[in-house]
Amino acid sequence: MERVPSWRYLPVALALSLPVLACAGLTWWHAQKAQREEAESAARIVRAQTQHILAQAWEVLDRVAALTAVPCEQALPDLQRWGTLNPYFRSLILLRDDRIYCSSAVGKADYSVSEFRRWSGSLSPGGWLFTVDGTPLAPERPAILLGRSGTDGHSGVVVVDGRYVQDLLNAVATLRDYRIELQVGEGGAPIRSDSQGPWDAPSSLVYSETTNHDGRAPLIVRVKAPPEDLVQAWQQLMLTYLPAAALLGLGLAVGAYRLQANRRSFKELLRRAMRADEFQVHYQPIYGQATGQCEGVEALMRWQRPGVGYVRPDIFIAAAEEDGMIIALTRHLFALIERDMRSWTTPPGFHVGINIAAEHLSSPELVPDIERFVQNVSARQPVVVLEITERSLITDDGQARRNIDALRAQGVLVAIDDFGTGHCSLSYLQQFPVDYLKIDQGFVHAIQPSGEDAPVLDVIITLGHRLGLAVLAEGVETELQFNYLVRRGVALIQGYLFARPMPSEQFLHWYAGHAPPPGAKRPESSNLGAG
Repeated sequence: MERVPSWRYLPVALALSLPVLACAGLTWWHAQKAQREEAESAARIVRAQTQHILAQAWEVLDRVAALTAVPCEQALPDLQRWGTLNPYFRSLILLRDDRIYCSSAVGKADYSVSEFRRWSGSLSPGGWLFTVDGTPLAPERPAILLGRSGTDGHSGVVVVDGRYVQDLLNAVATLRDYRIELQVGEGGAPIRSDSQGPWDAPSSLVYSETTNHDGRAPLIVRVKAPPEDLVQAWQQLMLTYLPAAALLGLGLAVGAYRLQANRRSFKELLRRAMRADEFQVHYQPIYGQATGQCEGVEALMRWQRPGVGYVRPDIFIAAAEEDGMIIALTRHLFALIERDMRSWTTPPGFHVGINIAAEHLSSPELVPDIERFVQNVSARQPVVVLEITERSLITDDGQARRNIDALRAQGVLVAIDDFGTGHCSLSYLQQFPVDYLKIDQGFVHAIQPSGEDAPVLDVIITLGHRLGLAVLAEGVETELQFNYLVRRGVALIQGYLFARPMPSEQFLHWYAGHAPPPGAKRPESSNLGAG
């Protein structure tokens, strides 16, 4: 048995692996997408709540900035009342240049703004907003500073306690083991969640967004997550979908393997079938109009597989052609015909039609194969007819013509089978030496009970006559068709009207009841090559 190339297993491997690889890729993409969407949702909560706090701070800041026109003693009651009523504020303060002179938390004061960690030295007179990581009264607690210029170099400032924001970040971070940071303004120190371990622990940025808060300053939210979170989510999805993907891959692999095995083993299957004598030949009689008798048969190969039944000829013959087994199968057909004809009682000149594939017709092996066959059946002295298709002629490279010439010189006849159904070129038909045309049954069935002409059929018959070829009509099933063809000079008839294809033993019994009397002379007109 021939060695199977390893590359033939590639479709099986691909069929098995592709669903699994697709499952891995799609679940990874889905895990990333789900993680990003969840992180975006968390960032949206942080942004919305932070903007709500800042909106209240801006509203109060307008009033604080207006108090820069009065002394601290006069402004302090309002500052303390506003700071007490709003839980988000750590303090409300008034500045003169870079010195704090009034605070809702300590009253009259004198502090430098340098006491605030990372306080920017240059402040926009129209308003500013940024985060710091501490204030003088709470150096370890972050804060958000909002400021606006007042009168004569004075400024009002609202200090938002960053602990409220940090608690919000911590609450949201617990949803998915996130690490979240919020930065308000340019260059400020970010406020970070602290409930999920140290911030410098390994993590990946999952989502980041920057929005412009009321046109005053950017508000940046970053959401990070440990790398293993994504891997765990992916693994969970894989556990869910991998079994289905594996089953799909297994099913596809089995199907691909069976397909490959069937294709791979078809040659060996044909060889085993020939060795096991599973093939047999059915013979369909051909009537000659001049004699009114059976003038010959067409040999048709049939395959009956044990436990399977008959295999359609168009299936196994096409597969044999595709897999390079058609010549071997035709040789086996010759051997079966030789065996059958040993018991025949047909007279000399009885025609035996054999279908020859295009590959065999264009092979240098055809002539010796036919010569050997003719020699092996010489006891019956038959006329061998090679039935070929139009495609066999049109695809010829010259070898087919040489084969036909050599065989016809030895008395072998050539017929074009199923004429008119292929890609016939009239120049090829005139160029190649053939002896008769076999009209496809499709044209015969075009004969209508109404008596109307079948113009295409008539053209083919006329063409055959003009080229000096005998014409055989296949698929004749009714008296109407028979009479139509006889009136137009069709010499040979083949079809169910006279007989179906039958095994050799049945054909001998049938022929015994339809053969001419012993010793009767066969008319010269019965010779198919005499057309």
